Amino acid sequence: MRVFIVYCHPSEDSFTKNIRDAFIKGITDSGNEYVISDLYKMDFNADMSEQEYLRDANYRNTPDVAADVLAEHEKINSSDAIAFIYPVFWTEAPAKLVGWFDRVWSYGFAYGDKKMKMMEKAMILCSAGNPIERLEQFGLLASMKKVMFGDRLFNRAKQMEFVVFDGTSREKETREGNWEQNTKKAYEKGKNFFADAEESFSVDDRFFTAVENSASGEVSEQTVFCYHQKGNVIWAEYSGGDIVKGFLIGTMDEEHNLHFNYQHMNTDGNLRTGSCDSAPKIENGKLRFNEKWKWTMGEEGTSVIEEI
Repeated sequence: MRVFIVYCHPSEDSFTKNIRDAFIKGITDSGNEYVISDLYKMDFNADMSEQEYLRDANYRNTPDVAADVLAEHEKINSSDAIAFIYPVFWTEAPAKLVGWFDRVWSYGFAYGDKKMKMMEKAMILCSAGNPIERLEQFGLLASMKKVMFGDRLFNRAKQMEFVVFDGTSREKETREGNWEQNTKKAYEKGKNFFADAEESFSVDDRFFTAVENSASGEVSEQTVFCYHQKGNVIWAEYSGGDIVKGFLIGTMDEEHNLHFNYQHMNTDGNLRTGSCDSAPKIENGKLRFNEKWKWTMGEEGTSVIEEI
């Protein structure tokens, strides 16, 4: 199996460089292969040209794609999975990596009549100066994951994982104190990359929509759920159709069943609340949850949500 690594850091004198090397060693020690694009070392052109903009903006699936972009397309389609390794700059990837997406995610390859293969797995490995608690408390981690998973990698990988190596700023004592622990973590992520892809189950940053519902239910195929998971705790935001905004929170048990309470405001301005038990099933290659729900007022029903 082969992993395509997109690495983006302006300096070899960095913690991120050590994460990269440990991850690569894990990949090779597990008997797998990798190919890498070191965006700074190869001086990748991150600026979209006017010609590229007009081609994509007008949805022209024409053959006039730049040679450096075609080279990246080849690396993607000759690999089984993809990994991005970079430092967090102001809650975002470095500009050169953002530009890589601007140009490489071209029309006719990553969207439209796309030729990009479905990756078995996509993994983000990023170093962050802030501690993970701060990134979560202020919604910064959620923002990073939303951009990477909800947009850039959406429907382009079967499984996605976001790994943060936090407290890595040079001014923080945790940088040196956690150095060995973090490089070991990166090594293990590489070594178990494909094993984890086969064995792990999570709803984190996965999107669903309702494909079936009882008449008294209010969600529909226009309603989109964005799920999150931390340990056995799950939560989601949902909106669309008759739902202005909704939230749910609960747990996942050992059989991956979900148990949660929900509340939402509908388009009539009514606040509705209830509880739900949800059982997973793979159908036609997609993850579904068969749900049994009950409004707080007592009426019961069933629904099915399917991964988008």
